[in-house]
Amino acid sequence: MEIIILTCPYVAADRLPSQILQLTRTIELGLITGVKLICMQDAEALQIADIQYCPSEWKDDIGIGWQIFSKNISAQVGRSLEEFGSLSNEQASRYFPPRMLTNSEHSIAYRHIIALKYVAGGKSTCLILEDDAMVKDIELFCEMLGELKKCCKPRVFYDLADGYIPIIAENKKSFNVGNLRYIINPIGLTRTLMAYAMTPGTAREILNSLEYYSLPIDMQLQVALKRLNMPGLSLLNSPFVHGSKSDIVASSVYQT
Repeated sequence: MEIIILTCPYVAADRLPSQILQLTRTIELGLITGVKLICMQDAEALQIADIQYCPSEWKDDIGIGWQIFSKNISAQVGRSLEEFGSLSNEQASRYFPPRMLTNSEHSIAYRHIIALKYVAGGKSTCLILEDDAMVKDIELFCEMLGELKKCCKPRVFYDLADGYIPIIAENKKSFNVGNLRYIINPIGLTRTLMAYAMTPGTAREILNSLEYYSLPIDMQLQVALKRLNMPGLSLLNSPFVHGSKSDIVASSVYQT
């Protein structure tokens, strides 16, 4: 399997050396065959991504993903799910009022779309990492890679992010694979796109459903998973920590 790292020219020199150094052991153990960097100027990224931005679809897309977005909100702020989940799509717009995306959000969207294209055109499972995904448990990281390499399930979205947005595990089925603890999601969860994995077939199906984007790309992929009725697995004990959200590194978001 391969690892894809998403970054931009403005922070690559500061971010990538330490991140790639963490991968040395996985290369030595034969767990990965290579590292693909997606690092280019935004103008080039837009051309490669070749996707239309449709801000007019914001409200409808929020409505499609609302039941899942509401769970993320309640988990993050520690309030009752019923308070959010019972809201109509119209009321939900109070929490996600329509707005134009920032240049940084467009930049991130392009890079994730390019990653999907790369995976879809390949032959092996890929792990996609944003440039602030820091390994906090190297042993668990190696175990996770070994399991994904051996048995990454088709048509399943693997959410491998840390607990910045907690998972509501109540009433969900779970299982262990060695030291890895997974929750089964009837619809795959994106939460954040710091770390996720998929097979080429899964990437092709998601990519084919993305005719446009109106939301930040983590939310847009959530809408795609909902539309596709695609299940997912969330790793409860992620080996990663979100560096820019835990003050390990400065945010890589580049605004213009």
